[in-house]
Amino acid sequence: MMTTSKEQVEQLVAEILQDSTEEDEEVLLHLLNGLREKQQGIHRRYINATLHMVGKFEAEVSEVRIPITPVIHNTIKVPHGGIVATIADAAMGGLASRSVPEGYNVVTTNMNVSYIATTTNKELIARGRFVHKGRQTLVMECDIEDETGRRLAIATGSFFVIQRRP
Repeated sequence: MMTTSKEQVEQLVAEILQDSTEEDEEVLLHLLNGLREKQQGIHRRYINATLHMVGKFEAEVSEVRIPITPVIHNTIKVPHGGIVATIADAAMGGLASRSVPEGYNVVTTNMNVSYIATTTNKELIARGRFVHKGRQTLVMECDIEDETGRRLAIATGSFFVIQRRP
């Protein structure tokens, strides 16, 4: 891991702000707010903090939401397909991991995403559900929409049950 100092961070941020556009400042604020939320314990993982991911998990269904910002845009300024896949994996994997016994977790073994449409709206929403619950393998489905209900993609995933590491 790279050694950094607060002075290096402060200098880099100052240099970035000196030449920044309004969009650069929006992105920097988004990322810094995510880091602050991780420090405050709102997020446990940097990816969730960076994307401002919010999840809701019930017994049989899940919902993961992220705001659509320039941070997740591709070259045509719509959500990057990899980000769509990431929130689908979070919705399916998060639900799957909550269904296994204490001391166990799941890992993704296969995932397929069929992209249907894109959006310029405000939010991506992934809703996961079970297709099959086995002792060692779980199969999931997920619909990805924007906040208007427009279907953007459909995903399926397989998850393998593993013992949690100490």
